Amino acid sequence: MPRVLMVEDDVDLCDRVNMWLSHEEHVVEAVNDGLSALDLLKSREYDIVILDWDLPGMLGIDVCKNFRQAGGLTPVLMLTGRGNMADKEQGFDAGADDYLTKPF
Repeated sequence: MPRVLMVEDDVDLCDRVNMWLSHEEHVVEAVNDGLSALDLLKSREYDIVILDWDLPGMLGIDVCKNFRQAGGLTPVLMLTGRGNMADKEQGFDAGADDYLTKPF
């Protein structure tokens, strides 16, 4: 089963995505802050990371940068309300593989 790390501070959205992915037989681990996400990425393997930008503790963009600088290769999907082109470019420059704007 695919392993997913869901990093989202909106608990309701996190729960909805978690339920949907679990229904599709994915194993989902969810956290609501950037520091917890970075700790998990250092200690566990995932098939994909779904990462919000605006997180408490550490911004998702910084989580992505740190993960890539440490050699992390897992695909990262930025899921965020930041939809302007400059933000998308910054997300890709930080190492995101794809970018999905909320609401989706």
